[in-house]
Amino acid sequence: MVKNKLVIPFVKWVGGKRQLLDEIIPLLPKHFTTYCEPFLGGGAVLFSIQPSKAIVSDLNIDLITAYEVIRDDVEALIESLKKHENTTEYFYAVRDMDMDKTSYQALSRIEKASRLIYLNKTCFNGLFRVNSSGEFNSPFGHYKNP
Repeated sequence: MVKNKLVIPFVKWVGGKRQLLDEIIPLLPKHFTTYCEPFLGGGAVLFSIQPSKAIVSDLNIDLITAYEVIRDDVEALIESLKKHENTTEYFYAVRDMDMDKTSYQALSRIEKASRLIYLNKTCFNGLFRVNSSGEFNSPFGHYKNP
C-alpha cells in the first residue's frame, strides 16, 4: 500500500503523539491485519502508518463525529467551515452553543464537526477542554490565520 504523505491530523489533541512518532513507529509490529486505536485523538499514529484496516475509538463523541463527517461528506464540512468567523465575539458564541443541551443536540452532524474543528483551530493552543458539565471552556486564541 502506498502511503499518502498529505494525510496528517486535522486537530491538535491533548496527549497527541505527533512529536513521538519517530520513537513509536519502530516499536510497532512490521505486519498486522488490523490496527486498533482506543484513544484516537488527533490520530497521529493512525495517519502515519495508514493501515489497510483500522478500528478506532475515542471518548469524545463529537471528535468521532468529525472523523465520520470527513469520511462521509467532506465537501459539506468544508462549506460549513468557510462560514466561521475569526473574531472573539463569534468564537464565544460558537463555544457556548453546548450550554443549551436541547439546541446543541439539534445541530446536524456537519455542524457539530465544523464546530469542533473551528474551536480546535481558534482556541488557545488548540486545547480542547471541557468542564464537568461537558461544556467546551477553552478561551479564544487570537490567531491571525487559524
